[in-house]
Amino acid sequence: MGLSFLLLSCVLNASTSHCEFIVRFENYSVQSQQDAQLQWHGLDVDFAKSLLQEMDCGYRFVSVPWGRALKMLELGEIDLMLSVSKTAQRMRFAYFIGPQRMENIVFATNTKRPFYVQSLEQLFSLAMPVAIQRGAYYGEAFEKRMKQEVDSEDKFIYVPDNQRKLHLLRHGRISGFLEEKYNIIYQVEHNPDFVEIEIAPLVVNSEPVYIAVSKESVSRAQIEQLKEAFERLRSSGKLAQILKKYKLD
Repeated sequence: MGLSFLLLSCVLNASTSHCEFIVRFENYSVQSQQDAQLQWHGLDVDFAKSLLQEMDCGYRFVSVPWGRALKMLELGEIDLMLSVSKTAQRMRFAYFIGPQRMENIVFATNTKRPFYVQSLEQLFSLAMPVAIQRGAYYGEAFEKRMKQEVDSEDKFIYVPDNQRKLHLLRHGRISGFLEEKYNIIYQVEHNPDFVEIEIAPLVVNSEPVYIAVSKESVSRAQIEQLKEAFERLRSSGKLAQILKKYKLD
C-alpha cells in the first residue's frame, strides 16, 4: 500500500509540474497588447504570467475575439480568459478565480456628434444605434432591459471586436459604443484614433471581473492549485502591485 501510494504521488506531481495553459488575449488597450516582436504586454498579461508562474506552469498566448473565445473556453480549446464577468450561464462551463479587479462599463461617444446619455432608458431611446460586442456582458440591468426590446437590431449593432466599434463611430454609423471606462481613458491618452472620443455620464454597470478557467480542459486539481496560487499572490501584495502599476489601485 505504501509503495502504491508513493507511485501515485509521483505520477500526480509529474502531471502538475509540466502543465501548460492556453490563455486568450486580444491586441487592444492596456489589458493586452502585442508588440512588433509578437510579445504580449499589459494588465491582464501581467496577471496571467504572475498567476501561472506562481503555479509553476507554462503558458501559450493566443489572440481571439471575445465572443469566439468564450465558445472556445466552453469547448476546452482555450484554458483561461481574464477580466470575465461571472454569470450563471458562464458558470456552466467555467470556473471563476478572483475577483481580479473592478470593471466599469460606460458609454463612449464622438465629441463631434455627442450623445450625452445619463440613464439606461436614454441609451435604449437614441436616434442612432449603439455598438456592443458579441458575447460581452453589460450587467443585470442592461440584460433585463434588453429582453424587453422587440426589435433590438434597430437600436444595437453587434460587432466582433473592439476595432469595429471604433470604425463605426468614426464614420458616423453609430451613436457610440459600450466599453470599460479604463480602456477608453487609456486609449484617449495613447491612441490618436481615440482623440475625438469622450465618455458620457452614464455608468451601465460596475462589478468585479474574474479569471475564467475552462471546465472542459482544466482538471479539478489544477483549479485548486490556481486558487491557491491566486491567494498567495493576493496575500503577498503582488496583485495589488499590478493594479498600482496600471493606476487601478
